Amino acid sequence: MNTLASRMWVQNKVDESKHEIHSQVDAITAGTASVVNLTAGDPTDTDYTSVGCAITTISSNLTEMSKGVKLLAALMEDEVGSGQNLMGAARTLTGAVSDLLRAVEPASGEPRQTVLSAASSIGQASGDLLKQMGEGETDERFQDIMMNLAKAVANAAAMLVLKAKNVAQVAEDTALQNRVITAATQCALSTSQLVACTKVVSPTISSPVCQEQLVEAGRLVERSVEGCVKACHAASEEGELLRQVNMAAGAVSQALSDLLQHVRHYASCGEPIGRYDQATDTIMTVTENIFTSMGDAGEMVRQARVLAQATSDLVNAMRSDAEAEIDVDNSKKLLAAAKLLADATARMVEAAKV
Repeated sequence: MNTLASRMWVQNKVDESKHEIHSQVDAITAGTASVVNLTAGDPTDTDYTSVGCAITTISSNLTEMSKGVKLLAALMEDEVGSGQNLMGAARTLTGAVSDLLRAVEPASGEPRQTVLSAASSIGQASGDLLKQMGEGETDERFQDIMMNLAKAVANAAAMLVLKAKNVAQVAEDTALQNRVITAATQCALSTSQLVACTKVVSPTISSPVCQEQLVEAGRLVERSVEGCVKACHAASEEGELLRQVNMAAGAVSQALSDLLQHVRHYASCGEPIGRYDQATDTIMTVTENIFTSMGDAGEMVRQARVLAQATSDLVNAMRSDAEAEIDVDNSKKLLAAAKLLADATARMVEAAKV
């Protein structure tokens, strides 16, 4: 009986330790992704207070995780090699975190790619540690698709950069030409950061804070794409070249939307609310873009078209749900909301065209 009680105590302690370590790894990967996002821009504009908070989160959770791993390794000593493998995975993760902290020091002078590589290594090491505990994310296919979707964003951005360089070559004003090149470079960098963030949070994507960091990385890509398009339109009036830039920018936005929708679908366990989220996010972003584009007629019209499409998607989704709704009152509310949204958007699109 004592032996049975002892085994039960050990098993409970093992389960408890695994749960705590998993939570700490979640915090480490989310903190790492946060550091990547916060240090994305010009060093002079970086919010080092927030960076410091993220680093503190990483360090404190790493310390607690190390203690928990030692305890868990001791409890798992009956399983041949398990404890040693677990300790080895923890050491690898600790080393990867040290590399990141050195790379992001303001005085280090390390190239951005070093930071992104260190962050990616943390993602890899975190996944290995969780697997050693038997706590790895079960849906590896989901992770593979997520990585492929992130790479698709990078590929689409590479095409946008190419089209932007074509605009830069015909720009007569040197200052405007340099703005295009700078904006295109930032666009390429932001998508590299998105891929790195995806690698970081992939092993712990079930964590809401990790999902939030990936969404934030997506927002940085959106901003850089908008900046690139605006710089191109300001630098040249070559209609065909600008049309190619707009098409390439649209491809990046679509690829990014596919990635974020994939993550939202996972977060909501496949509930159809995801289609509302996507359309709503697009409407909010484009509405803001319309206001910031005042004075640029071509850009305002382009954004108005995107707004009209996103609204149409949302209205159709609401009408579809209204038809399937059993409760008559709820159905009427959905239809009324859909009509209100459609009317308001039509007025805004018309105003933007005027």
